[in-house]
Amino acid sequence: MIREAEGTDQMQIYGLYKMLVPNSKKMRVLEDQIETMKRDPYNFLLVYEEEGEILGTLTLNICLQALHESRPYAIVENIVVHENCRSRKIGEKLLQYVEKYCRSIDCHRIMLLSNSKREKAHRFFEKMATAAQ
Repeated sequence: MIREAEGTDQMQIYGLYKMLVPNSKKMRVLEDQIETMKRDPYNFLLVYEEEGEILGTLTLNICLQALHESRPYAIVENIVVHENCRSRKIGEKLLQYVEKYCRSIDCHRIMLLSNSKREKAHRFFEKMATAAQ
């Protein structure tokens, strides 16, 4: 199941982020910030959950603009799937969910941000982009 994160998901999300940036000493996942994002109609912290365990997450930001009439654009980042659950299509399901939502609000485009060192993730993202065309 894909849903918006709750403040009570803080520790599970933190565990996923540690897999994304294992050596970060500055990383802090705040329950209050998760709740703030949940109340914001333009920012989403999405999680993929099975049987109470969060196995994947990503951040979706909807950005308003004036260039393309009233059509917003989207930025997706901080995509991570639990290292023991990769190759189970969790990342694919999260990105398909984002694409469906962005189409429903008539987004002009979806941009994906990812660290240039994440070469395996980039191959996955390229595969997903090709499949979406």
